[in-house]
Amino acid sequence: MAQNKTRILETEVSEEQSFSRASTPSESCNKRMRIDDNSCPTPSSPWNTSRKGKSSQEDRYQMGSIVRVCLKNFVTYDSVEFYPGPNLNMIIGPNGTGKSTIVCAIALGLGWNTSLLGRAKEISDFVKHGQERQNVTHREIQARVASINIQVDNLCQFLPQDKVCEFSQMSPPELLTQTQKAVGEKEMIEWHERLIELRNEEKSISTAAKADGDQIDNLEKRNAILERDVTRFREREAIMKRVRLYELRIPFARYGIAKNLYDELKEVRNEAHNEYNRLSKENEPANARKSELENNVKELTQEKKQCSDSFVKKRREMEGVAGKLEKTEGEIDTIRKDLSSIKRKEKMRRTRIAQLREEISDIEAKLQIPPSKPDSPDLIRRFDDVNNRMREITSKIGNNRELQSQIDGENKILYRDMASFKRQLQNLEDVRRRRLDALRNEPATIAAIEWLDQNRDRLNSRVYGPVCLEVNIKNMHYADAVEALLGHFMKTFVCEVEQDYHIVTKALCDEKGLKINVVCFSHLSMAKFQPPMSNNQLRTHGFESYLLDQIDAPPTLCTAICNEAQFHRIPVARNESDVDHKNVEKLFEFRKYIAGDTSYSITASKYGRRLKQSYTTRIRPARIFTNTINVESKRILESQLNEIQIKLKENEQSLYRLKREEQQLNGSLLVLNEEKAQISEEKNKARAALNEYEKLKIRLESKNSQLGREINRPQSVQYEENVLKEKLCEIARKRGQLAEEFQNFLDESMQLFSGRVRASLLHLQAVSELHALERQTQDRDDALKQAHARFTDANKKFLAAKSEAKRLLNAANSENEEIDEETREALQELNGMSLEELEDGLASDRAKANLHYTVDPNVIQTYDNRKAQIDDLKSKLLVKTNRLEVLMKEMATLRENWEPQLNELVKQISKEFSNAFDRIGCVGEVRISTNDDYDKWGIDILVKFRDNEKLQVLTGQRQSGGERSVSTIMYLMALQELAKTPFRVVDEINQGMDPRNERLVHSQMIQTACRPNTAQ
Repeated sequence: MAQNKTRILETEVSEEQSFSRASTPSESCNKRMRIDDNSCPTPSSPWNTSRKGKSSQEDRYQMGSIVRVCLKNFVTYDSVEFYPGPNLNMIIGPNGTGKSTIVCAIALGLGWNTSLLGRAKEISDFVKHGQERQNVTHREIQARVASINIQVDNLCQFLPQDKVCEFSQMSPPELLTQTQKAVGEKEMIEWHERLIELRNEEKSISTAAKADGDQIDNLEKRNAILERDVTRFREREAIMKRVRLYELRIPFARYGIAKNLYDELKEVRNEAHNEYNRLSKENEPANARKSELENNVKELTQEKKQCSDSFVKKRREMEGVAGKLEKTEGEIDTIRKDLSSIKRKEKMRRTRIAQLREEISDIEAKLQIPPSKPDSPDLIRRFDDVNNRMREITSKIGNNRELQSQIDGENKILYRDMASFKRQLQNLEDVRRRRLDALRNEPATIAAIEWLDQNRDRLNSRVYGPVCLEVNIKNMHYADAVEALLGHFMKTFVCEVEQDYHIVTKALCDEKGLKINVVCFSHLSMAKFQPPMSNNQLRTHGFESYLLDQIDAPPTLCTAICNEAQFHRIPVARNESDVDHKNVEKLFEFRKYIAGDTSYSITASKYGRRLKQSYTTRIRPARIFTNTINVESKRILESQLNEIQIKLKENEQSLYRLKREEQQLNGSLLVLNEEKAQISEEKNKARAALNEYEKLKIRLESKNSQLGREINRPQSVQYEENVLKEKLCEIARKRGQLAEEFQNFLDESMQLFSGRVRASLLHLQAVSELHALERQTQDRDDALKQAHARFTDANKKFLAAKSEAKRLLNAANSENEEIDEETREALQELNGMSLEELEDGLASDRAKANLHYTVDPNVIQTYDNRKAQIDDLKSKLLVKTNRLEVLMKEMATLRENWEPQLNELVKQISKEFSNAFDRIGCVGEVRISTNDDYDKWGIDILVKFRDNEKLQVLTGQRQSGGERSVSTIMYLMALQELAKTPFRVVDEINQGMDPRNERLVHSQMIQTACRPNTAQ
């Protein structure tokens, strides 16, 4: 509740916490801040139990400062009330005494969300167990908080314990925004947000304007290509209109010419017809005499033909008889040749008889020595012996190959089993792939994994990572607990040796700028991490084992996990009912344990009765450890694979030995085959000799038979000679008869030849008289023929001219039926032109039209549509250009106001930051990083803690935890005098600091925060 008079903001929190178990013994105790009775309340001593007589102190509070905090049934507090001072207020105490609880109370009391605290998500988790809840309205609280510039969500004002590490991980733009909100004027934030908004709009419009400009250029270039075609199209259209007029007028001009030609040819035709009739009457007497002579020539021609045919017929008969005479002459010559041949054959017969007798003597001499038999006992014995040895070797080869086949079959089964086991192993290994898929939203972690896979050869030893890929869960019931307690350490990379740590951090953090965590605990071993009690003792309290027993990981990883997450000290139970929580809390051997799906934390006060408190947190379901590798199954599969590989190796050796034996047997078989072939060759030679002997016997019989035939042949030769002589006498008698017949045909042919000569002479005389008459009437006949030809030609031309004129008239009329009035008027202008002039004009315009190539009408339509599109885009581009000018002017004005103030603000912060670092013997600087995009402007914090280093940007990975804490508090103190917020809160800011830095920072805080007119 805010009061204007005293400028006080009171915060009171009361909520119910819904725990399922019984409350702890401390629930009945009131927990209050202790006030030293001897101490005197001062402005810097915040724990005043009374507000009386403090009007002078109240005047030092700024609007929105916290003057009273009251907690009831809040986490570990039953009821507490205290009054912070106007400047520096420090809450100091051991762990578990409730320091962070007060920070949580302030945040929740001011109406902010629990997510800002990095702890429980539900407000009910902050209510003391067993107490009732009360509902409060946040709207009025939030409105009032916003009106006095309280920014609990700004890490520059409100930095809870669990958010300290996030400050150094803020990006430069985030740090700039939070700094402006914390110490800048309100209009600076508005200017910055407006600049970002205008810059985004300017980029969007610029991109759109560039796209429009590019599109306009593209369309204009494309239209420029078409523009020449459009001009030529329109010029050609005008030319084609003139061509059409010429085409319409030319048919009438041609008809006029054709009509004149028709009239002229009609007169020429009549004159030719009259001339032809006159010449025909003058030639009639001569034509009658000519007809008489032509009839006489025909009769004589017929007579001459008959004489010639008779003479030719008789001549052919005479030639037939002459041919028969020649044939008998040839037969006589043939018989004479046959008689000579018979005499030659007799001589050759005697020669063959001598040859046959000589051949018979040679064959009888060869048959005197009989050959050896091919089936001798020695050859048969040798052949059978070779066959027996070959069958024995063949049987051995068959057995060898059968053994090889059995081994091959066994190998196939082994290879199939090996492939099956490998697939099972691959399925087990897919767990890593699925976990990698769960890390896809962590690009820095994925990039680091890829770098490690590619650069293993650069490392001296094994680098594990991230932890979530290397750890296997033995019992998936505890996967949620393992993932929850590992937290961000799941994404940490663990090095076995320090050299690898430096290599990895330099390559990934320094050079690549990846935000990853890399650790090395080479100086530690698992011997250092002993559990509080044995597993047997642990089971007496209801626990199953330690969380370390539920994971399977290399020793280096187990050491790192125990050092960071204390898995060796965290017992686990499957069900909440298995554990006696009161006994465990009383025993106080474990600061944390897991029961069911709940995590329990136990703390004890270091003052007074050292009462113990328990916190419970519901464990969220695992996101990465959703599956795991069955190590025992993997070991069995690997063992089976190893056995298969050994068996395969043994089988390969056996196969090699069997193949060597098979080669030796094949060699022996080859030698036996050669021996068998040699024996077979000997048998074949003997058989061939026997066959040759039998052939000689048959040949001897054949030769004797031929000799007998040749000796008995003379009788048949004499008979053939007598037959030929009788045939020769018969042909001579026939030849005499044919000679007499030929003489008779010769006499008849001479008489016919004389008649043909007489008929030919009479025919020649008649033809001469006809030719003489034709020569006399030739001139008059030629004149008549010429007259007839002239008439025929004139008549033909007349009819053609008549048809052409009619056709041209019809064509001209048909062309002019559908023309409009404008075309008719244009045609009147061409009436005075001749056909030649019209055709010259038509040819000229057609030539011009041909020079303008034909353009597709769709091109013209495309050109017009594109031109309209260009005009539309130009109008839009003009609007965007005008808007860009307005945006640039407005951004320039805003930047002129915002940038000088920002520079001055950062300059003051950098000055205070540098002075603070200088006082602790270090170097620090704050800079502005600029960019064309205002949302990428940021603040870079540069620090140097050692003389041999350069200034380096503060990140969540580069500096150590203590260095980040020092840098964070120094930056916050640099904002102290400039702060526009009424108060600021930091919790556990000394995390990781060494004692020296802790003392120096404490001194700086007191000097800075206790200055007059500074925020609380």
